[in-house]
Amino acid sequence: MHPMLVYSSSINLWVLEVFTAVWCFVMGSVIGSFLNVVIYRMPLGLNISKPKSRCPICETPIRTRDNLPIVGWILLRGKCRTCQAPISVRYPIVEAIVGCFFLLMYFSLVYSGGRFLPYRIPNKFWGAYQILEGHTWDLIALGLYYNYLFIVVLAGAYIHFDQQKIPLRLLMWCFLIGFSTGVFLPELHPVPAMVTVASEPSATDGILSELRYHGSLHWGFQSTTLITLWWGLFYGGIVGFLYSWPLVVQKEKQSMLFQSGTSCLLILTGLYLGWQQVVTVGFLSAFLLACYEFVRRNRSVDHQPIPASAFIVLVLALQLLLGRYLTLLPGETSITMYLLVVGCQIIVIPILTGLAQSIYRKRETQSLLQDPISVDETSTLTE
Repeated sequence: MHPMLVYSSSINLWVLEVFTAVWCFVMGSVIGSFLNVVIYRMPLGLNISKPKSRCPICETPIRTRDNLPIVGWILLRGKCRTCQAPISVRYPIVEAIVGCFFLLMYFSLVYSGGRFLPYRIPNKFWGAYQILEGHTWDLIALGLYYNYLFIVVLAGAYIHFDQQKIPLRLLMWCFLIGFSTGVFLPELHPVPAMVTVASEPSATDGILSELRYHGSLHWGFQSTTLITLWWGLFYGGIVGFLYSWPLVVQKEKQSMLFQSGTSCLLILTGLYLGWQQVVTVGFLSAFLLACYEFVRRNRSVDHQPIPASAFIVLVLALQLLLGRYLTLLPGETSITMYLLVVGCQIIVIPILTGLAQSIYRKRETQSLLQDPISVDETSTLTE
């Protein structure tokens, strides 16, 4: 082939890859903009589609050009165009988080050919060009499946940050979509419930997988997929209860670390990812939560403390992007060692969350003891 044709082809491929990456980020930020509406309106029982977005102070509808994700907030300098009331920086932050996650998910899942997925043999074809060739339909569907789980869990964490209850309809829609699509699309669950050393993919399985599986979607009911879903729900319920057990014993229901609905986020994680990965997510979330509270043990409690569900979001994002390096499967070690590691993770989860709750309660008590002192001093000076 002529060198100029090769150079032109490489340039076109580079343009395609850049366009695809930018498109993923833009679509993610647009969905993040809608997610802001869900986070604000759904807990209040408001309609998420009507009326259009408007300033909460002067109630002036936001113009289309001012409602662009991230860019609109920057152009307005964080203020309403009409009344100059400040617009929370949380709106562009949510849009940027979702946009960046969609972009990273594209590179980690679709562009790489599924090389970061646990257990699954990577696709032979990879890169943005393979989307046009139709070799990545399975990974695109899996990416949409994972992205939806992430935005629902992210919305739940932000709703908890606002000290509100996660709406039941948000959780139910996520459950129904995850179960109904997952039970008929086996490609959405690359890690089966029963993984043994004998079922570890071989070289022959890899060749057959290239011919029969990768790049395509197979619509149909399979009993093994249903078993995977049920095991994921079962372990998701166990991990969810062990992670949020302090919610059951605490008496006060305000300004708390664990809030209603935290366990549901892990149940959904088990449904979408399977029981092996939800154990990892629960353990790492509890570990990071305990470390965070330990580091802040000598500081006063914030007015809006970071809820425990925020750490689920962080670990879930890492699990979705780097699942191959965070998930331990039986084929990678001996059965005895595997059961020992998984058992220790499950046992340690309630210990870590209980430790985090204890540290948080101690910080909260110290803050309450300091507040009356400051009030008395202020009243004395006033008199």
